[in-house]
Parts: sequence; structure tokens; C-alpha cells
Amino acid sequence: MNAPYPASNSMSEQANEQPVAPLQEDNLEQYLLRGSRQIRKLLQDLIDARALISVHLIPGGLSFLSTLVTFSEDEDWIFLDSSPNETIHRRALEAERMLCVTQLNKIRIQFRLSNGTEVPVDGHPTIAAPIPDEILRLQRRDAFRLQVPLSHELRCILPALQQKKGESEAKHRTIEVPVIDISAGGLSLEIPLGKHTPTVGDQINGCHLKLPNDLIGINLEVRNHGRRIQADGREVLRLGCSFVGLPTQAENQIQRYIYQAEREINARV
Repeated sequence: MNAPYPASNSMSEQANEQPVAPLQEDNLEQYLLRGSRQIRKLLQDLIDARALISVHLIPGGLSFLSTLVTFSEDEDWIFLDSSPNETIHRRALEAERMLCVTQLNKIRIQFRLSNGTEVPVDGHPTIAAPIPDEILRLQRRDAFRLQVPLSHELRCILPALQQKKGESEAKHRTIEVPVIDISAGGLSLEIPLGKHTPTVGDQINGCHLKLPNDLIGINLEVRNHGRRIQADGREVLRLGCSFVGLPTQAENQIQRYIYQAEREINARV
């Protein structure tokens, strides 16, 4: 194995985040990518995006969050940032295989690594493994859209969609509305009906998404809408929106929330 290229920054600061459970691969043959050139290109895209990788050790049931660091010079090996937890790092080196799960540009990606070997890159420990023979690349909408648990009370702050009687158009007001579902590509909201409610194609700029531990500035574009009557008889408008110009950091924050929420939901099943 030849020497690697320079490493990217460590993911040790992400060690306290919770990995997401892998997808079951039954009946997903049509989503498998097997061409070596395409596989290397996809792995390089994950490196460039510093995409969060959920690494599941098989056997053993342990997992940790990581990133792909770089290739070996011959591009036959990939280097994975190691866990800062010594026990997990040692178990990863002993594991028969590592099941890696991530998401990039709204596409769920999953692959297996085996024969992990510790290799230092720029003085930082990494786990080197042969390039996988195949990668699951799943673009189905259901694979990554999360129905927000009621207990989370996820909210979005929007600029005023309507003015009270006699109020100046220029006066700044906001409304806070519930988020119904969310993915790395967009979300659904429920807003009160009013004179100035948005329609399909409208952009709503200057919004803020309230995650449990983050407040993220976002811009939205309305993709669909429909009226809904709530249990108390009130009529609301449900908006399906896509993110516009979402920065990579904000997308990573949203992905981390989805990962954590999925893990919480799976733990209750």
C-alpha cells in the first residue's frame, strides 16, 4: 500500500454525535453501484464534502461517526478517520467489516469496508481499508425524509406572511410554525390561513429553523401546498418547501438532527 495524500481535519469533535442505523438491503439490487471508476468518484465526492459517515462494526454492534480522509496513492485503499474512543478504535480494527452509512445531495449512500488497518496520516490515526466493490446509492424520497416526532416540537420562524389591520408593510414581524417533516432537501410546514399566504413557486427568505440544539438561517421555495383541518377544527395550510442555497454546514446540522431522531425512534421500536 502506497503512502496516502495529506489528510483533512479530524472528526474527533463529532465523537459525541449518534450514528444512524443502516438501511436493509433486501430488494435494492438496482441501486447498487459497481463500476470502479464510479465508486472512486463517489468516494471522492464524500471526501470533498466532508460528509458525516455512520460506521457500524460487524459483529459487535458498536458504531461511531467519522469522515473519509483520502485515498492511497494507487487509489486502491480508502482512509477513514478513526474514533477517538480507544475501545471503539481497537474494535474497528478487529471487526470483520464496517458498514458505512451517509448522505450526499439528498442521496442515501451505504457501503462495506473490510480488513481495516491502522495507518497514520499526517500524524493522525486513520483506518485504511480496500476500496469497496459496490456502493448502495439510494435516491428514493422515503429513504431520507423524517416525520418529525411530536415530542420534538420542531419549529420554523418565518418573516411575516401577513400584516394586521393598519400595520405598515415595512414593519418587521415574524411567525413561528411547526415543522411536519424534514430532509436534507427541504421540509413541510403548517401555517395559518391568511390574505398573504404563499403559493407554489414563491420564495420565503430570511427564515430560521429551530433544531433542538441549533438555530439555522434558511431560505425556502414553496413546491406544493394544500389545506388541512386540524383536530380542533382550525384550517391550516400545509406547505412543502425546498431549501434554496443551503450551505454545507447547515445541511450537515440538519443531517445530524435526522440521524439522532432516527436513532431515537428506532430505539423505541
